[in-house]
Amino acid sequence: MDFARTTLLAALLAMAPAALSAAHSAGAGTGYDGPAHRTTAIHGGSAADPGVLPPSSRAAAQGEGIVPSPGFLERQAEYLQVCSDSASTGDLDAQLCRLGANGGLIDADAIRTALAKIDNREDCADFYLNTVLRILAMYSGHPDLDPGLQADMERSVLDFKYWLDEPGPDMMCWWSENHQVLFHTAELIAGQLFPDRVFSNSGMTGAEHISHALPLVHEWLDYRSVFGFSEWHSNVYFNEDMPALLNLADLAWDASVATKAAMILDLMTFDFANTYFKGVYATVHGRTYEGKQVGGSNDSTSEAAWILLGLGGYRSPNNFTGSFLATSLRYWPPDILEAVAADAETFHEHRQRDGIDVTDGPLYGIGYEDFGDIMFWWGMGAYVTSQVIEGTFEMVDYYDLWDSYFWSDVAFLEPLVGSPILEPLSAHLDDLTRGSALEAMDTYVYRTPHYQLSGAQNYNPGLWGSQQHIWQATLDADAVVFTTYPGGMEDDYTAGAWTGGWLPRALFYRNVGIILYRRDRYPQADERFFVEYTHAYFPKWAFDEIRSAGSWTFGKKGDAYVALYSDNPVVWAEASPESDYELIADGFANTWIVELGSLPESGTFDAFVEAVSSAPVIISGDTVDYDSPSLGQLSVSAGGQLFAEGRHVDTGPYDRWDNRYASQPFGTNRTVIVFEGRQLILDFDSLTRTVVAAGSRGAGM
Repeated sequence: MDFARTTLLAALLAMAPAALSAAHSAGAGTGYDGPAHRTTAIHGGSAADPGVLPPSSRAAAQGEGIVPSPGFLERQAEYLQVCSDSASTGDLDAQLCRLGANGGLIDADAIRTALAKIDNREDCADFYLNTVLRILAMYSGHPDLDPGLQADMERSVLDFKYWLDEPGPDMMCWWSENHQVLFHTAELIAGQLFPDRVFSNSGMTGAEHISHALPLVHEWLDYRSVFGFSEWHSNVYFNEDMPALLNLADLAWDASVATKAAMILDLMTFDFANTYFKGVYATVHGRTYEGKQVGGSNDSTSEAAWILLGLGGYRSPNNFTGSFLATSLRYWPPDILEAVAADAETFHEHRQRDGIDVTDGPLYGIGYEDFGDIMFWWGMGAYVTSQVIEGTFEMVDYYDLWDSYFWSDVAFLEPLVGSPILEPLSAHLDDLTRGSALEAMDTYVYRTPHYQLSGAQNYNPGLWGSQQHIWQATLDADAVVFTTYPGGMEDDYTAGAWTGGWLPRALFYRNVGIILYRRDRYPQADERFFVEYTHAYFPKWAFDEIRSAGSWTFGKKGDAYVALYSDNPVVWAEASPESDYELIADGFANTWIVELGSLPESGTFDAFVEAVSSAPVIISGDTVDYDSPSLGQLSVSAGGQLFAEGRHVDTGPYDRWDNRYASQPFGTNRTVIVFEGRQLILDFDSLTRTVVAAGSRGAGM
C-alpha cells in the first residue's frame, strides 16, 4: 500500500512552495473530532444479536446442479499431494496440505514462524492468520498436529487485533480490497471457533466478533457482486482474495455468506475463462508487480486457474489459493465453467467492466464523509482524490493511524487535518492524486489460436498511475509485448518502470491497438524524478525471430506475429539485463501502435513484415490514422473516439459481462452464463446458485 504514500509525496513535490506553506498554516490546530460512523462498515453489527448458527445448521455452499468435473477432482487431488510433499520447505500452506492429505510430520517451525508474524501484528499477518484459522477449523485434534502447537495457534487467534477500531499498536495494512476481506473473514471464523471465549485484545466474546464481522463480510461481498473488483484482474491480489472466499464458502456458519462467497469465486473463475491465454493471465491488471510482468510468466493465479479450469499449469507447490482449493470440501466450480473455458480457448472476443469512478459514488449511495464510505474508497486506492482526501485525513486522525503502517511515513502531514486547502489542492493536482484510484475499467480481449490482445479501453489517460498494467499482446507464456511511460519511482507499489506510471489513451479493436502517451508537465517534480521517455517490453529471448523495419519492430513466435510501431525512434537498452527486453523511445510524448497476425491470417512472416511496415501512419497531435493491412483504416480522434471499418468502435462503458456466454448490465447482481443448453445462474438477491437447462422457468437473461 506504499503507493498512497508516494502519491502524496509526488503531489507535494509538484506544489508551488507558497501553496505548501499556505496548506500548512491553514491546517494547524484544527482539533477535528471525526464524524459519526456508519455501523456496517467500520464497527460491524450489534453485539446484542450475534446471529450465531450452530455447525449442524450450516447449509452447503453448493447449489442445485452444481457438480465438479472429473478433471477438477483429479487436479485438486494432484495439487494436494504435490503441496503436501513440499512440507519440508517450511511453508505454512504446505502444512495445511500435509494435514489435508494425512501426510505425516508437520513442520512446527513453519507454523510458529507464522504465529510470530501474527503476534507481532506485522503487515500481511492477516494472510497467515487465515491459514492458521483454516487449520484450526478443519484439523483441530488431528493426530499429526501437536496439542501444544495447537494451543499456541489458539492463543494467537484469541490475542489478535481484528480491525482498526480495536486497541493496540500494529503495522498492518487494513484497507486495500484484498486485506479487507481477509480481516473480516478472519474475524468471522475466529468468532465461530471460540464463540464463548473472551478475546484478550478486544474484550469481546467470539459471538460478539461474529456480530461485528458479519455485516462487514456481507458488504464486501455485495460490492463485488455489483461492481466486480477494484483490483481488477490482479495476478497478485486475486491470490489473496480467493483464500478468504474459500474460508467463507467452506467454513461460514451463515448460509448466505457461504453462498455469496461461492458465487464470487464462480465469477472469478469465469474471469479466468475469459482472459487466460497460453497459461498466463494475459490481460490488464489493476495491481501487479514488475516481477510478475518482466522476465517470463509468473502469475500468482496460475495454480487457481489450473485447478479450477485446467488452464495452463501450476508453478508453485505452496500457493496460497492452491492449498485452500486442494483442501476444500464444500467449494468446486460448476462444471459448465470448465466447458466454457475450453470452448473459448481457440477464439474469443470479450468485454467486461469492473469498478466505478470516484465521482459516481453518490449514484450508488456511497458518499465521501462517512468512515464506512471512506473505507470503500480506500479499498480502491482513492485515498487522496479531491472528493475523498478530507475524509482520509479525518479517518487517519480519528483512529490515530499516524504511527501505523505507511501513514507514519507521511505523519508530517498531520497538521493538514481539517484544512480547507486539501480539496482544492488535490483537485489542482488531479493527474497525480487520482492516478492511484482504481476506477471504472473496461476490459477488451480478442483471442485467436495464435495470440491474444487485451487492454483497458481509454482508461484514465494522462493520470499518474500506481500499479496498473494497461495492455499486452500475448503470443505465448513468455512472448509478451507491452508499453509503459515510467512514473519515476522504484518501489513495487507505484509508478515504476514497468507498472503504473503515466497512463495512456489506449484503444483496441480486434488485433490492433493504438496507444497514445500524453501528460501535463509538473516542473518541480519533472526535475526531481519524472522521466521523458516511453518504452516497450519486447523480450528478445522469447521470440524465434525479431526484425526492425522503419518505425516498426516485429516478433515471430511459432506461427504468431506481433508488430510494434513507435512514432519516436527506438533503441534497445544497452545495459544488461534490460538489453534483452527493453525498447526505449525518448520523448515527452509518444504514440505506439500494435498489430498482431499469424500464418493463417497474414501469410508468411516476410509478408506480414512487408504489409505492416508499408502501411501508412499519420499522427497529428492526438489524432492518429493507421491503414492496417488486416482491418483497413483506423482513426483515433483527439477526443478519444476510435473508428474502424468505417464505424465508431464501442470502447465503453461496457456491460459487466458481454460475450457469447453472458450479457449482464453493469450495476446489476444477477449473472446468467449460457453454454450448450445449460445455464449457470448466480443471483445475489435470491441467493440462487444453480445450473439448469437453458430456457427453464426463472432462468432467463
